[in-house]
Amino acid sequence: MEMAIDFKDIDTVDKMHKKLKHAFGFPNFYGANIHALIDCLGDIRYPEYGMSEVTIGENEVLNLTIKNFPYENKLIINIFFSAIKYVNEKSINRHETPSIHLILI
Repeated sequence: MEMAIDFKDIDTVDKMHKKLKHAFGFPNFYGANIHALIDCLGDIRYPEYGMSEVTIGENEVLNLTIKNFPYENKLIINIFFSAIKYVNEKSINRHETPSIHLILI
């Protein structure tokens, strides 16, 4: 599955969480923190949990393209990359393929 998100106007962690919540269709109770992000992204293979409107199949991978990533914001870098890394490690530990391939342009 292919998905693209433009981070052009993302200059705070709060804006990043709002953008990701909207793009993925996270639930209204999304906590807008790294733990909630990991939980929601980590469940994209499990649509029955209702944590994301974006879902992939058991052996699918989400090719996530991020345009205009804010490389100058160390906090966004740390939270976003750490969440993706943790989600993929969780998949690997379950003997699944990584859930998310990240493409930065």
